[in-house]
Amino acid sequence: MTNRRFLIAALALTTGSLAACSSSSKSSGNGATTTSSSLALDSTTAAPTTEEVATTLPPATASPTTAAPTTAAPVTAAPTTAAPAGPGLYEQVSPPSVPADHTDPFDSSGTLGDGRFWVVYNGGETLTPDITVLQAFFGAECTTQAEADGDECLNDIYIRGNPSRDIDNLPFAPNALLSVADANGPGVSYAITPDELRTVRAGSPADEAPNSFDYSSFAWLMTVQGGQIVKFEQVWTP
Repeated sequence: MTNRRFLIAALALTTGSLAACSSSSKSSGNGATTTSSSLALDSTTAAPTTEEVATTLPPATASPTTAAPTTAAPVTAAPTTAAPAGPGLYEQVSPPSVPADHTDPFDSSGTLGDGRFWVVYNGGETLTPDITVLQAFFGAECTTQAEADGDECLNDIYIRGNPSRDIDNLPFAPNALLSVADANGPGVSYAITPDELRTVRAGSPADEAPNSFDYSSFAWLMTVQGGQIVKFEQVWTP
């Protein structure tokens, strides 16, 4: 009798345990039966958040942009103008214009400064003529300076003989203008070169000289700039 009670009690305990583990059914209002399990999952997986999705996505890549091609403006070199050629040998040129009052004074030694000077050509080397520098007076000064020196003004020109200076190392500039006066009359001058200057002084002008040309040892009006002779023009005098 005792064993039977024990067996019934054990059976009841087993049956309750199984009931606790069994599924329960619940009837819904539409006749469907919803079954819920008493066994819950040990863990749940939450849906990823927007931030997590953004983190896992690859970074956006901007579409490549292509710069519009640029065309450089054409470069046009400035036109070069060659220096005009000087007058040809024995081409007629304008005679020199003498100052209205006087040529420039000069120092007795040292570098001859810029200016216009009255000179006598003595020969010398082709590019470094041998000259004697003097001072000339014209117009009203011709009379006053001549009287001050106890001399007289003739033909509107007075050449003071003292002071004077001899120079043989003043070079011609590469493009110096040289002209020689025609002894036959005023107002006629011809372009020459340093080579021709020496030749014509010796009495043998080049073939380019006019047949009527006649050389005379008139004085010269010399223009100096930067330690070079840029003009060497013979002045016709009565």
